[in-house]
Amino acid sequence: MPNEMETIIIQTLRPALHPFVIYLFGSAARGAMRPDSDIDIAFVSDGEPHDPYELFRLAGHLADKLGRDVDLVDLRQASTVFQAQVVSSGKVIDCCDERKRMEFEMKTLKMYAKLNEERAPVLKRIAESGSVYET
Repeated sequence: MPNEMETIIIQTLRPALHPFVIYLFGSAARGAMRPDSDIDIAFVSDGEPHDPYELFRLAGHLADKLGRDVDLVDLRQASTVFQAQVVSSGKVIDCCDERKRMEFEMKTLKMYAKLNEERAPVLKRIAESGSVYET
């Protein structure tokens, strides 16, 4: 059952963004928030990507309600590495379509594994040479 903070997040994001999944990540997901911690929230929804200004305003609205700064991330617009971090270490606080959530998470982790395979030779060369630049 969601706590008060999660309930406010869910009740604010559902009508505004129509997400099929909402994640908490960072210190809020780990239960390690300090007085100066912000609240990191990620979501995935169908349809067109959300306008960054709309997300900025919505994050401000949530910050007012929660009394803390809020980072609000549309995971469809985030990097593969960031998506994988949220999917693997974030906390699902709301999901209205388990199938879509599972498909998104499987696709994300598959893309992350492929990225790691593709960059392995580059990372190996950097580790061996001690430099990012070729000499």
